[in-house]
Amino acid sequence: MKAVHQVQKDRINYHAQPKKNTVHRSSLLVTSMPNSETWITFVNHFLIKRGYESVALKMSAINKTGHLLDSLTMEVNEPKVYSFNLTKMFSKFNPTNYLIEFFSEKNLFIPFPAVIISHFGKDFCNVVHAYNRILNDVFENDQINKTQVSEASFDLDINNKYDTFFNLSTGMSDVNNSSLLLSYEKNKKKIKKKIKISLPRLSYKSFYLSKIFSKELHGNGKEFNGGVVRIKQPKQNLFFGRLLAGIINKKTKAFSANHTYYDSTKKNEYFSLPNSFRTYPFFKNFVNKITMYPIFSPSKLTIQLKIHSKKGTFLSQKFKFLSTSSFPLSINVNDFVESENLQDVTAFTLVADGSEGRIPTRVNHQLIYGELTDKNSLKCSINTSLTNKSMFMPKKKKGFIWGQFINHKDYNSKIGFCFSSPEGKSDLIKIDFYNSKGRFKSKKKILNPKESLIFSANEILNSSKKLELNWYVAKCIRHDLTAFSVHTHQLSGNSSGEHNF
Repeated sequence: MKAVHQVQKDRINYHAQPKKNTVHRSSLLVTSMPNSETWITFVNHFLIKRGYESVALKMSAINKTGHLLDSLTMEVNEPKVYSFNLTKMFSKFNPTNYLIEFFSEKNLFIPFPAVIISHFGKDFCNVVHAYNRILNDVFENDQINKTQVSEASFDLDINNKYDTFFNLSTGMSDVNNSSLLLSYEKNKKKIKKKIKISLPRLSYKSFYLSKIFSKELHGNGKEFNGGVVRIKQPKQNLFFGRLLAGIINKKTKAFSANHTYYDSTKKNEYFSLPNSFRTYPFFKNFVNKITMYPIFSPSKLTIQLKIHSKKGTFLSQKFKFLSTSSFPLSINVNDFVESENLQDVTAFTLVADGSEGRIPTRVNHQLIYGELTDKNSLKCSINTSLTNKSMFMPKKKKGFIWGQFINHKDYNSKIGFCFSSPEGKSDLIKIDFYNSKGRFKSKKKILNPKESLIFSANEILNSSKKLELNWYVAKCIRHDLTAFSVHTHQLSGNSSGEHNF
């Protein structure tokens, strides 16, 4: 884990000296999940944002023992969406993993590429941005792997229909005779597990919590939900690895998963200003929830919702939440909207105040969207964190964001644009929509900081019988423009989603 204040210093140095400590390789690992096709997709932000006319993309298929099966290198040089069905591209090799690498003679600045990994099954899709990678050199390893913490911040649900899983990935070297350390806590119940593991390089293994906690489930109705799970991985040099974790349907194998996040409860790092916040879209006729886990630096937080409507801003009750809590804080935004009979809500703000005049740098949580029906379908869980006014922001920085949305007749895909802060002036937003041929539509809208702009894919273009992974690029004067996308299968109701780059 890299300290937030160190990230801030690096950003300041980058803007002061852009040719210092340059980055020329950006990478990610992609797992091949059962019962689904594996895709990667990105819009050519190298050209659209930075003006880089040529970037090399190398895609390598890897077998279960971590050896190369085949690879393909191509030039990324057009202002369009690049989509690759890795399952079909390398179908004759039956890969377990894929190594995706971008190379440029010019400074890429970020060693993590803006790529979405999508897994498509019969009645679900799962989308997640790149979450693990092979580090570029030992100097990056010195910074990234100096401090090791547990991974957490994912929902636990085990019953007759669902299980909870996580994927452990390996980097450049085999992991031999190592251990996974797991802990579970809910109220007064505490469980610790140690699992011996040995895995080849460049591979992964799925772990199911129903099996890990099988003894505890016995005689407990085979149900386990809520609580806080922490997982400490074995340390791996030259590798940054988050876990892919989520809920899976035992029968259909549909899953909704996202990356885990740092457990910072043993690290003391705080902002100088005691108030953090972030505004999110409110999707009408959808579940809108926040789940926060006690994984922040030692502190006492006061959490509150601000729900914005044309009648004004409604303030929810205040929730006290401690880093020592033994259960997550769950807030159903819909309940407050309905209790006040608010009909025109499109945005809400989550606010956190810290004790003793300071607040943790990482106040992380899950943004949960999904169908309102009683289908008991999978909800999407987007990992995000609050922002703070003391965070470094370059002078005259403008808003420039991009992200993926799905166009297919079987999916209800929505995008919500908003500003992180509900304060300040409205701004003109220009949104360009891209597909595999390039930009095909543009929209200009005024965005109020107490509202969000919400688009459905079928408002942007006609529904397609063939899967289309399209992207948006949005620009404005304000620097705090953000966006969130949600994709729901029309029949199953299974959902997944992500935030912008």
